[in-house]
Formats: sequence, C-alpha cells, structure tokens
Amino acid sequence: MRRNVGEDTHKKTSVNGTTHPENTAVSPRKKILVISPWASRWSLGSGAGVSDDYYFIQRFTQSGYELHFVAPRGENPAELPFEDFFVHGYPDFFGATSWWPTSVKRFLWPVLFNLIVTPAALRIARAVKPDFILGHSHYSSFPGFVTRELLRKPSGVKLFGVMDLVHSEWPASKYYFKNFEQIFALKIPQDVWIVLDDGTKGRDAALRHGVPDEKIHWLPNGINLEWRDQEFDPAPIRAAHDIAADSVVVLFLARFVASKRPEMLIHAIPRALQLASNRCVFVFAGDGPSRGMCEDLARSLGVESKVRFTGAIPHNDVPALMTASNLFVSTSNMTNAAIPTCEAMVCGLPVVAFDVGDTRRLVQDGDTGIVVDDGNVTGLAEAIARLADDPDERKRMSARAKHVAAEKLTSWDRRTGMELEIIDEIIERHR
Repeated sequence: MRRNVGEDTHKKTSVNGTTHPENTAVSPRKKILVISPWASRWSLGSGAGVSDDYYFIQRFTQSGYELHFVAPRGENPAELPFEDFFVHGYPDFFGATSWWPTSVKRFLWPVLFNLIVTPAALRIARAVKPDFILGHSHYSSFPGFVTRELLRKPSGVKLFGVMDLVHSEWPASKYYFKNFEQIFALKIPQDVWIVLDDGTKGRDAALRHGVPDEKIHWLPNGINLEWRDQEFDPAPIRAAHDIAADSVVVLFLARFVASKRPEMLIHAIPRALQLASNRCVFVFAGDGPSRGMCEDLARSLGVESKVRFTGAIPHNDVPALMTASNLFVSTSNMTNAAIPTCEAMVCGLPVVAFDVGDTRRLVQDGDTGIVVDDGNVTGLAEAIARLADDPDERKRMSARAKHVAAEKLTSWDRRTGMELEIIDEIIERHR
C-alpha cells in the first residue's frame, strides 16, 4: 500500500512537519529523493494522462528502492498504491496562481520554486538521507544542485521534453527570450541528465547549451506495446458518446493546453466536413485550461453536433477508445511524436499531424499517416477528409503504423530498466 507523508504509518519519525520511515533494516534500502513541480504523478490526475511517473515508481520500488517525492500538496493518496513511496508536500503556488497572466507566471514560478522548494528539499534530504537526488524538469535543476553540494550526494535531472528549445530555427532574440530559464538550468552542474526522446530533440538542445555528452543519457519514451495485440468491441464506446456505427471517428487525445493547439483541429472541422463524403465525428479526449475555449469555438463554428468532448480518459481505457476510432490527429507546436501519437500507432491508427520537431521520425508521410505543413489548417482538413473517404488507405496505414511502432518504440519495462541501470551505476560509483 502506498504511504502518504502525514499518515499514521508504522514506525515513522516527524522531521520539521514531514514524516519518514525509520531505517531499521540491517542492509539499508537505497533511497531516491525526487524533486518535482507536479502535484500528481499522472499529468491529468486520477490515473489519466502521461504515465511516466507511475511506471518509474513501480519499477524502482519493486527493485528495492525507497522513493521520496518532494511535490506540491494535493495528490490523491489512492493514486499510486506502492510500498516504499512517500510524498512530502510543499505549498502549491502553481495552483494558487494558475489564473495569473502567463507572462507573470513565467517569471514568478521559477523564482518561487527556488525560494520555496530548495529549503524544503534540503530539509527533507537531511532527514531521509537519500543515495541519489533526481530533479524533474528544468525547474528542479537548482534545488537539486544545492542539495547535492550540501549533502555530497550525486544528483541528476530528468527532462521529459525541452519545449521551445526545439525551435532552433527561431531568430536568436526570440529563442533566448522564450528559453532563458531552461538554458540557465542546463548550465547548472549535475552528475547526469536523463533526457527523454519525446520528439523535441532534447539531446541536441542539451549539447547546444553546454551539457557534456558523457553526462547525457538519451532515452526513449516508454509505451504500452502490449496494446498492439489487445482487441476491443468499439460498439460500447461509440454508443456511450452517441456515435453511429458507420461514422468515421477522428480522435484528438492530449492535455488542453496552448502548446497542443486543439483549437486548430476545431478550425479544420468545417472544411473537413465539407470535403468528406463519409459522416465524421471528432472526439476530443483530455482536459485542461483550453477546454472551455474549444467548446465555445465548436459552438461558434456550428460544428458542436459533430464534436464530442470526453474529458480525461483513464490510462487503462485509452486502447479501447483508440480501437473505436479510425484516425488520430496531433497539432502540437513542439512535436507530434510524443506519447499519444505513439500509443495511437501501437493501436493501429493512421496519424495526421503538423510537421514540427521530430514528427517525421514516426509519422512517415504516405506510410503511417499524413504530415501537414505546420499551421496549415486547410491542409489538415484535406488530409482528414482524404483518409475519412478511403478505408483501404486507412487499413494500409494502420498495418504500417503497428509495424513501425513495434520496430521503433520501447516498452515501459525496458525503458524503466534503462533508468534503473543508470541510477544504480551512479550510486555504486559514488559509494
């Protein structure tokens, strides 16, 4: 059972308002302190969204590690029922200021993170005595470094993507203005950088900004490859969302945030409906701050009857939803080769995507899907209509998508095994 800091767990010690288990074993368990800016281990909470933390915690606790997350308060204690997993909360200033203008938050959040989280992480680290300090995202680079130096323990930062650092084609003034906080974070010394290949070319960005090549571990995203062989009856899913059996279902699955640009697909719907002979329904799965705006946009364009907003979908229900769909659309402004696209290909969905980042590495134009010039809404509508009216082409691309996914993607077991080897080696070398 997962234990939440503050619960009445067996043999615990209070340290400055937090609790941790007493070390009573003859051979102490190896411990990792994870410094995180996220209040939930799932990107959409309650088992929905990106699942990286879930599989990381599962693998490491099963391998004998004790994990201590320093994270904003607010996680549901039942989300991750693992032994030897603890959460030490700090004030969730992200949530408290989420309504502030983006321009203000962008400058304020890194400052607050360093001022609030650095002393909290150091205090908890002194109590827990971790063998390794792992920061999540560029936010955690400075707190991790300070804790590393004062406790003389190895540290690393795990980057789940590098966001606008992918846009090396931007003019220098725009590039540095948009990325100065990430660039600063990459200059702070760490023992290791674990950079995930989400399609934003993170390794290139790290090298470009001075991270030594020997300290970069470039790892693939983990994917549920077992979904490839699962079969589901699409009828219940379609019935639940009032979708006729003969409709072509176009699926969008992502967080509703500015970088994912769901509104661009909504703008493409009127033209796609005009061009397609077959009846189409557009399913938007996910949640986030842009959802209300997207619902309003669909109404203003008169296409609300052709659109379904499902809200957040539990991770385990994603393959059934994809089986009930006919093609997948991704409109991000950073990469369209991230986890949802990979999952769609595993499930055999042709992909229509904008050409940004490392998208073409997976979405091979005319083979596993159709790649459209970035921002070309008319081209997006034409590609959707083309596949909606050509079931044979969809079937061919479906088979190719499954084949490429099996060939190029990595299972969660293998990916988390790579992380385990990296951290094991660093801890043993330090000892």
